[in-house]
Amino acid sequence: MILAIETSGLTRCFGDLRAVDGLDLRVEAGKFYGFLGPNGAGKSTTIKMLTGLLAPTSGTMRILGEQVDDPDKARLIKRRVGVVPEELALFDNLTGREYLTFIGRMHKLPGATVDERSRELLAMMDLDDQEKKLTLEYSHGMKKKLTLAAALIPNPDLLFLDEPFEGVDAVASRVLRDTLKRCVQRAVPRSS
Repeated sequence: MILAIETSGLTRCFGDLRAVDGLDLRVEAGKFYGFLGPNGAGKSTTIKMLTGLLAPTSGTMRILGEQVDDPDKARLIKRRVGVVPEELALFDNLTGREYLTFIGRMHKLPGATVDERSRELLAMMDLDDQEKKLTLEYSHGMKKKLTLAAALIPNPDLLFLDEPFEGVDAVASRVLRDTLKRCVQRAVPRSS
């Protein structure tokens, strides 16, 4: 069994508050895994630790088989991970296509790859007819779909979604779910 995520005793404290307390987690590659709980339960804090945005107070993490306490390994792992954060941070004065191009260039992908992936992802997210519209003009659901497209540009091995369906209408929610299912089907080799 290949593990995408493995934690042991993962803990994060903010002063006297234990936001995450001794989390032991094993998530197999090719699986959907969700955190459920009330606000303040530590879901976003856990995702921030797993994606390298926040250091744990104690405990260990392995992402895609690599121990991430080594900064050099952590940088390599980040290239293999896509993230859709809870707070959507888009550049308001870029179009959807420009935003995806920017993200692709940040990942140092070849221009032709960025163009092809952008075209595919905009179509997959039903945003291809909106690609010239500034993201400032996007609805919340459109922003969620564009942010997911940006996370998928580098074709990551692991994808983290924080509150992926919050504030998203039923149609956008269906598009997001279908896209995620296609990603898993494409990533997991079929046995004959």
